[in-house]
Amino acid sequence: MRVTSVKIKDKGLYILGMIHRDRENGKLTDLWLDRIKPHVVTLEFSQYGLKFRKEKGHIYRKRIESVAMDMRQKKEALDEESLAFLCAYVDLPSEYESSVRYCRDRPALLYLLDMDLFSYLKLRSVEELLNVKNIRKVLEAREAPTGSAERALARLYFDTGVQTAPYTDEMLIRDKYMSRRLQILMRHHQGKRFVHITGWRHLKDPDNLFACLGPTKVFPYD
Repeated sequence: MRVTSVKIKDKGLYILGMIHRDRENGKLTDLWLDRIKPHVVTLEFSQYGLKFRKEKGHIYRKRIESVAMDMRQKKEALDEESLAFLCAYVDLPSEYESSVRYCRDRPALLYLLDMDLFSYLKLRSVEELLNVKNIRKVLEAREAPTGSAERALARLYFDTGVQTAPYTDEMLIRDKYMSRRLQILMRHHQGKRFVHITGWRHLKDPDNLFACLGPTKVFPYD
């Protein structure tokens, strides 16, 4: 959906469906926030995930970059897109950084809406997942989920309705939680314009959890 094709209303909810860890996310988030100019920004990101990346992200990034440097020195095959994916996994999401800048420079509020529980469950084994051996495997095998692959899955779904990227039970639980929090926030900030930034798969919303909020859904990569 092109920026100019979206009619901006005085109030209401806009949902940006992002491809997690895509290289264009910072630029696209800046573009859409500047276009919509929300009074409130909410993110599919947890306080636990934020704390983890602030405290430990640089440690894992340094390890990833060290493995990549060793592979380059040994002239081993290294996939740059997989390297970017691994680094983005431990870095602060560019959508978060863009949102922080936007809310810092304007009278706007930022809320993190996602559940700490699932962040904890995913990140508790990161030390094992990102040991040197596994990092090397990912960089050699070129099997890390990439932005280009996700774009293809998203485009297939939006153009044809074919669902090769499942909407999982975990996503349903998290969306129930986030939609309830959004309803509370929108009641508290009545008459304000909201942007909720989430993964593109959540745009499916098969149980219509966000329908009561009358959202305008945006896939920013069109």
